[in-house]
Amino acid sequence: MIISASTGQGHNSTAAAIQSVFIENGWECTTIDAHYHAFKPLGFCLSKGYLVTIKCFSGMYAHTYTKLESRKAGKNDMTVLSSKMISGKIGKFIEEYDPDVIICTHVFGGMSIQHLINKQKIKAKTFGVVTDFTVHPYWEELLGFDGIVVPCEKLIPQALAKGFREEQILPLGIPIHSKFSGKLSKSEAREQLGLMSDKPVITVMSGSMCHGGICQTVKKIDSVNECFQIVAICGSSKKEYEKLGKERFRHKTLKLGYTDQVNIIMDASDLIITKPGGLSTSEALSKDLPMIISKPIRGHEERNLAFLTENGAAMTVTEEQPVDVLVKKYFTDGDVRSSMTEAVNEIGKKNAAKKLFDHINSLNY
Repeated sequence: MIISASTGQGHNSTAAAIQSVFIENGWECTTIDAHYHAFKPLGFCLSKGYLVTIKCFSGMYAHTYTKLESRKAGKNDMTVLSSKMISGKIGKFIEEYDPDVIICTHVFGGMSIQHLINKQKIKAKTFGVVTDFTVHPYWEELLGFDGIVVPCEKLIPQALAKGFREEQILPLGIPIHSKFSGKLSKSEAREQLGLMSDKPVITVMSGSMCHGGICQTVKKIDSVNECFQIVAICGSSKKEYEKLGKERFRHKTLKLGYTDQVNIIMDASDLIITKPGGLSTSEALSKDLPMIISKPIRGHEERNLAFLTENGAAMTVTEEQPVDVLVKKYFTDGDVRSSMTEAVNEIGKKNAAKKLFDHINSLNY
């Protein structure tokens, strides 16, 4: 049984990736959204409220997130209390479904499970999955879980600081769709996309909601006097896609709306310009792609940005270092390219979902 939450799509995408692997390997598996399952209006408010907050009240969200990072386990607040309130409904479903294993891809659902563990109402093995390059606030409430999956070994100290024991911490990576584990050659991927096989490719991507101003970014990198092609992915933003359609660029530019070929596009690419979402950056790392990062959501995505830049896998757009300057630096400075490639290879994890399955399957099932 997998428990997710609809605060953005990352947690649900991780849940889907995990479910797919378990089903492929002969397990029965189901996924529920904890809050929608317990009380649909609560799930709706959480989902829509998250989007409104990060868009309109990002400063408040960042301030609250920072304050919560120093919270101590066992301290009751509205988040903890609401998780306890919905635990009864979730507990009834667990009793009927009778799972061998429960995997939580969001800490809020995990807190409900921990409450049931405390009341000795859970006999299944329990695992949590961290979906960013930071161990979020409230994970300290889940110390009774059998395991916590973190993106890589460099996050182990954070998990230890939260109170987890070393044997609980599984540095397997963020589970992503299996299509990001394999890899086409650059020439084959470029041929499938109708790109020139002998020219480097920069991909510009800002997630399904396209919060990043794709057209403006493409115009800036198009001004760089280096030899490359551009793939611009607008996600669900018709406005950005229409803006791109009205522009004429010097570099060959493939303009896309929503696409299910991101894995092939990454195979074709040498560099990706993106927001620092946990899943999108994990996909890039799995495809060995250095990153230029811009416009993080304040709070958890700022932590992703810090992790990736501090470990050398990404450069960040600033007023002093705009995106066109960073693109120029990447293509003209061999030391920058090689150090970023080395860093990506060091922290990137492939087949995280399968590794999680293998670990759980080895527990005498």
